[in-house]
Amino acid sequence: MSDWLIVGISGVTCSGKTTLSKEINAKLTNSVVISQDDYFLPTDSPRHTFIPELNHINMDIISSLDMEKMHNDILQVIQDFETGNGDGNCRTTRRVLIVEGFLIFSYKPISDLTNLKYFITLDKDECWKRRELRTYLPPDVPGYYEKIVWPEFLKHKSEIINDSSLSEVKFIDGSRSKKDIFDEVYSAIKCLMCKECSECTQSL
Repeated sequence: MSDWLIVGISGVTCSGKTTLSKEINAKLTNSVVISQDDYFLPTDSPRHTFIPELNHINMDIISSLDMEKMHNDILQVIQDFETGNGDGNCRTTRRVLIVEGFLIFSYKPISDLTNLKYFITLDKDECWKRRELRTYLPPDVPGYYEKIVWPEFLKHKSEIINDSSLSEVKFIDGSRSKKDIFDEVYSAIKCLMCKECSECTQSL
């Protein structure tokens, strides 16, 4: 596990988590991404919570996801992924696993694995402007954002703020430019991924 740098990128819906993760993955030759969106339960799963007044399932809570499988897959990647050649002047580089998703810090076995923790936020109006342009499966129904998505986000954010075990979570304003956000996160990763690199003792 010491050869791995595991980066958790979480945050509100449509905040740019997936885009950021893909950009970092593309930049680092010895990295891999695991996305929480790949672990939603099938829509007909009896484990889902149904919302009668909306005639819709709640896709914004931890029980809508197979987190045990996600955790097992992360452990499998850690076990199987071959060491890369690294880059730059570092003699030894750490492999980087990027774990992204809106509720990754709600599942302690995964949260505890992460060395860097980021949570991207947006205000309510900006979040809605972005979300209304997307299509989900199942599709959002009228009222779902107001009654479920935003309240669940606020609840999750409050839980993170009040959880002392998550004091290392770095909050990022998602309205900042994508480049600024990328530069901040990528610089921190580059600093920590090099075990014996003199540049890591300097400000990046």
